[in-house]
Amino acid sequence: MLRGIHSLKHSGISANKVKQAIRETIHYRINPDEKAWINRIEQIRKQFTGNPTEVTILDYGAGNPDSLRSEEEMTQGAVSTTTYGEICMGSKPALWALLLFKLIRKIQPETAIELGTCIGVSAAYQSAALQLNGKGNLITIEGSDTIAGLAKKNLESLNLQNVEVRCGTFKDVLPEVFMKTSGLDYVFVDGHHDEQATIAYFELLLPHLSPGALLVFDDISWSNGMRRAWVKICKHPAVSFSADLTMLGICQI
Repeated sequence: MLRGIHSLKHSGISANKVKQAIRETIHYRINPDEKAWINRIEQIRKQFTGNPTEVTILDYGAGNPDSLRSEEEMTQGAVSTTTYGEICMGSKPALWALLLFKLIRKIQPETAIELGTCIGVSAAYQSAALQLNGKGNLITIEGSDTIAGLAKKNLESLNLQNVEVRCGTFKDVLPEVFMKTSGLDYVFVDGHHDEQATIAYFELLLPHLSPGALLVFDDISWSNGMRRAWVKICKHPAVSFSADLTMLGICQI
């Protein structure tokens, strides 16, 4: 993660806030209120970790780096049986979830969206950060109705009221989200994991971003395709700066 600070050459206010968020994450600098929220959220992760309860889900993503799913297969979705524990493994590890938390604490967004909810751990971190900020709302989108239902229950159990879980494919739900917002200040892209789809989401989001909006892309080294997508995004003329953290990529418009 420290490498990300060195890759961020820009020295503007927003870039400095990103650097601060990274440093505070690395050194685990959290105040008592932040720690209380983190402990509550991690209790939910603990409840799901290793849980053998089986569940059937519909996955619209790329599967794993070796799946080689076609665009048609991803559009239709793949039905599979898994367990709560296996689903939980798709949640962001605590260190990286804390970075998302710290980014929101620093940049103070009014409107935020997340593409890919899983069981709601990362959404909870981001929503809690907004709540501590005293402003802002999060819309998180999940393709599987089963997983979306789990996430909604988890977020409700934390009494987080500034977050809304929407179920559906990203391309179907995003236009509805755009109609309800005047401009997005923060976006966390954590789903699909396909090169062309990631680029397409970036281009779809661009016209609806507020000036200075921050975008965070997950798993940019997950596959060669995801790495190519990240490199292409960084080179886009609308991007003012970027930070490559190997697992996550951060850029500002």
